[in-house]
Amino acid sequence: MKDAIGYLRVSTREQGRSGLSFAAQRFDIEHFGKREGFSIASWYQDIQTGAGSDPLSLRLGLASALKDARSARCPLIVSRLDRLSRNVHFIAGLMEHKVHFMVAAFGRDVDAFTLHIYASIAQQERKMIGERVRAAAQIAKRRGRKFGLQLRSKSWQRRVSALGRAALRREALVRAQAYRVYVEWALGQLGPNSRPISFRAAAIKLNERHIDTPLGGRWRGHQVQRMARRLGLDHPVAYLTDKLARARVRALWQARPDIMGTEVVALVSQTTPRRFDIRRAWALLQEFRRDAARRSRVHTKAGWTLDRRTTTRIRIGEMWKRRPQLTARQMIHELRPAVPSFVRVKWVQKIMHDCGCAFAAAGPERSRVGRRTLNPRRHPTDFSKSSSPVRIGKRRARPLPHGLATMAAPHPLARLSRKTSR
Repeated sequence: MKDAIGYLRVSTREQGRSGLSFAAQRFDIEHFGKREGFSIASWYQDIQTGAGSDPLSLRLGLASALKDARSARCPLIVSRLDRLSRNVHFIAGLMEHKVHFMVAAFGRDVDAFTLHIYASIAQQERKMIGERVRAAAQIAKRRGRKFGLQLRSKSWQRRVSALGRAALRREALVRAQAYRVYVEWALGQLGPNSRPISFRAAAIKLNERHIDTPLGGRWRGHQVQRMARRLGLDHPVAYLTDKLARARVRALWQARPDIMGTEVVALVSQTTPRRFDIRRAWALLQEFRRDAARRSRVHTKAGWTLDRRTTTRIRIGEMWKRRPQLTARQMIHELRPAVPSFVRVKWVQKIMHDCGCAFAAAGPERSRVGRRTLNPRRHPTDFSKSSSPVRIGKRRARPLPHGLATMAAPHPLARLSRKTSR
């Protein structure tokens, strides 16, 4: 009897643990060998899917079986063609390279045309299986069924996520420790005018020495900065981290809402040697002001701009809503002791006027009279009882009818003749 190699494959771990599919395939191959005069010299098996045009990288059992069959110059026997692969390209490649394999379900003498047809059927069947599985999973999800990690508790999921992040950090630290000498050397060089070197210049130094990154690429400035942070190297030109910068700017803004960007940079630079520029300070201040404005209904209706006076405007608007009878001087007195330098009586009156325009409603009297000049200092009005804006401005003189205009305004020649007669 001639020697042969037997190959077995199942798709899932559950099938591999049960062993029923392995036993059925082994029985078919042994029965085929007895009928055709082959004795199985060795067995190989895999627990892996049959999809993919290059399964040898994932199916080590198949790779070993093909290598053993080539070296022993004996055929490879499988129970069905889909156990070998469900990809037409892979099966056609085996046939093109003259790999001798047999399918127990087809018999010993089967032509290449039949193998191509059954390979196409196996590939189509794999596609249909995938579509059925995805459709069933979607139906089960709509019914509330959970899969994978969702079957575990929330604490178990958080623990697994934390373990995964810790493993990634350990790997990154190990890679950084291997490059500690290079990073310390690059950051120890001097920059222009004998100043500390920047991270970008340090990356250029490493590239000039043909030192590759851990992944085999070229160095960038941000890569050197991350590597230095992991190694605990405090470089003087490093930028302040976003988390720390946000916390410090928020503390300064809460203490002094009217603080400016230049003052923020100066105060932050006194407490840390890290770099912190005016653009980051201005962006963070605008973000805090925008959040405060969104939470204020007065600011939203009045439509004020975002600047260093935003918080003070909101405070005045909230006081105006609660106590609209207060005057500008009383408002300033209520703002004490933290009264900014820009707060003046006329400015507070303008803010109160904007609040009145935003929350006042035009009643029937206002609709009949039309537009007129409204000075909130001379004509205090309780706008808190109305809800829609009012039209304020100078009244335009309406033209009188021709006859009334003649009676109201005598002709200049008539006045002149009256004077001469006197």
